[in-house]
Formats: sequence, C-alpha cells, structure tokens
Amino acid sequence: MKRFGLTVSLALLAAAAFAQGSEDEARRRLVEAAFKYRGVPYVYGAESPRAFDCSGFVRYVYREALGVELPRSARSFWSSGSPIDWRKARAGDVLVYDTVGGAPSHVAMVVGDGTVIHAVSAGLKTGVIVSPMSDKYWAPRLLGARSFIASSPATPSSPATPSSPATPSSPATPSSPATPSSSSSATAPRSVPAQSSAARIEDDTVIADIGVEIPAERATVSDRIPTAAGTSVAFTVTNGTGRPGGFTVLFFVTDPKTYRLRQIHDERVKLDAGAAFSLPPYRFDSPGKYKLVVKDSWGNPLVEREFMVSEREER
Repeated sequence: MKRFGLTVSLALLAAAAFAQGSEDEARRRLVEAAFKYRGVPYVYGAESPRAFDCSGFVRYVYREALGVELPRSARSFWSSGSPIDWRKARAGDVLVYDTVGGAPSHVAMVVGDGTVIHAVSAGLKTGVIVSPMSDKYWAPRLLGARSFIASSPATPSSPATPSSPATPSSPATPSSPATPSSSSSATAPRSVPAQSSAARIEDDTVIADIGVEIPAERATVSDRIPTAAGTSVAFTVTNGTGRPGGFTVLFFVTDPKTYRLRQIHDERVKLDAGAAFSLPPYRFDSPGKYKLVVKDSWGNPLVEREFMVSEREER
C-alpha cells in the first residue's frame, strides 16, 4: 500500500511538473513572438505585422504564439480572462489601463522583468515599445491584470467577472473605470441623415478609445496616428477647462469631391470641471479626413481634433 501511495504521489508530481513546464513554455513563446514586432507602427484598428493598435497587438501575438483567440478591444479584455493581482502578473499576462478617463482603453503584455511590451499611440515614441511597469504615465492609469493562460497553453481562460482594480504602490493609485459622471448631462444627439461615412454602433463592438480633453484655451490638434477604415471608435470628452460649462460636440467629415466639411453628429452636454462624457461610438468605414469639434456655450471653438481614416489594414 505504501508503494502504491508513493507511485501515485510521484505521478501527480510529474503531471504538475509537466503542466508547469507547458505553462512556462507558453509564456516564453508569447514574449518571443511579441519582441519580433518591436518598432512596428501604431494605427487605430490595425492588427497585422505592418501596424497594430494595443489590443490588436496582444491579440495577434497570442494567436501566433499559442493559437488562442483573445478579445478585440481593451473593454473586452477587462471583462474576460482570469482576474489576477497585477503584482503577481507573469510574462504573457495582460495589464489593462484607463487612458481616456472613463473606460478601459489600453492593454499591455507583461514581459516578466518589471516591464511590459505594448502598442502605444502617444508620447515621444509610438508603435510597439517596451515600458517599465512603474512608468510615471502608465502606472497611475493601471486598472488591473488579466491572465489568459490556462493549464493547457492552447486553451484560453473562461470569461470572468472583473475584480476590483489593483492598487499600484507607485507612483499613484489608479481609479476605478469610470462611467460618465453624474455631474454631466447631455441632450439626445441630433443625427444628420446624410450619406455618412461613419455609422453609430453598439458600445460592445468598440475597438479603439480616444480621449479628448477640452482645454481652457482654444487648441487645434492633428492626430498623427491614422485610423484604419472599418474601425469602431469611442470618444471620451473630458472637461479640462477648470470650471463647469455647457458644450456642443460636433463631428465633421471632409467631402472628397467638394472638400467641404459635412456634419455627421451634433450633441450638447453639460460637464462639471473634470467630468467626462462618452460620445456614442462610431464605425468609420470610408477613408478620409474627419474632425471632432467642441464649442463652448457661446459657440466659440475650444478644441478641434482632426484625424485621418486610411485604407483598411489586412492581416
């Protein structure tokens, strides 16, 4: 009987060692695949070796390394996988961030040495880069971590209910993902029934999230990062004027024949200082130049943000 018990124990230990070895190999393959694409440029909605957005990059790496299909947006990453303590995250695990002030909007893959690799759209360096987890921009915006590596490397974890956001020890404590503040209110958007190149969609199909801050003084921004045609984009507008106010949010597209601005969205909203407001998400199907304009209650433009929608990126 003792010999039988010893045999069973050894078998269990061997199985555990094999499973651990398989998991370690899966994590190694993920990091190896991710580093192949270091330096690849960032494009909203892109998911190919020629260009990535943040979730497209992590998703592509998992598919290539393990044959696993992951969610397509940061919002979906936050509500999937297995919630884990970010401090215990290992190579291949995914960190989720809020960079827009209202929703999970960015994901990065843990490398395992205190750094992450991710596709970044803003800052001195864009595209697929490596950043320290303690980075002064990223650390305060961390919501938490998710693991998609099961005991079998080719089988993703089942969806799980999001846990409370993690609390980084440095350099700041992140807030919970925010829904539009109770200190904001909006009128129903006035749809413009023209032959629009942008169609309103359901929130759960959003791929990219773009944050726009209303400044105290007028600003014009030309987004240097293009958006791939067919991308579903959500916009979160934050009142950065330092005081409450009423605003009008407008969307325009440049007509390719006349080069005139054609309005595709019109909405009024009241925001307290620092409050955020999420516009209805849109799918941008046609290449062209688009402009988001926010005006004050007197009709004076406070911010104009132009962005280009390019041809669809192929995998």
